[in-house]
Amino acid sequence: MNAKDHSATMSFELHSSARLLRRNFDRRAKEHGLSRSRWQVLWHLAQEEGMKQAELAERMDVAPISLTRQLDNLEQEGLVERQRDEQDRRCFRIYLTEAAQPALAVLRELAQETREQAMHGLSEQEVNQLQYLLSRVRQNLSCEEK
Repeated sequence: MNAKDHSATMSFELHSSARLLRRNFDRRAKEHGLSRSRWQVLWHLAQEEGMKQAELAERMDVAPISLTRQLDNLEQEGLVERQRDEQDRRCFRIYLTEAAQPALAVLRELAQETREQAMHGLSEQEVNQLQYLLSRVRQNLSCEEK
């Protein structure tokens, strides 16, 4: 197999692995009533609360109108709250409520289970090497995004 074939195989494996990782997590989350759109909003906000709706939509790579509907639903359930931006009254910043904490605990547990399944049979050194290499691939690809 030449270098071009290896590169194509690597791209396919990377794409397939990411898809299966998402699907595996989605299946676990669905058992707890958490769709991908719901858990992604909660997960991103857990990483950085107080983002503007537009920033959150960009990070999630979704249309702002889709996110607005999702936020409406999560707000009605008491899991998130919108607060006016003090510098720009036209914008809202999004925060998690205390009621979101049990769902986040479930998400963390499901993420751990999914990672354990994905990394089964790999040594700690192999996992560290994989993380390092994927980080480099991400950095290479993100150069164009800036």
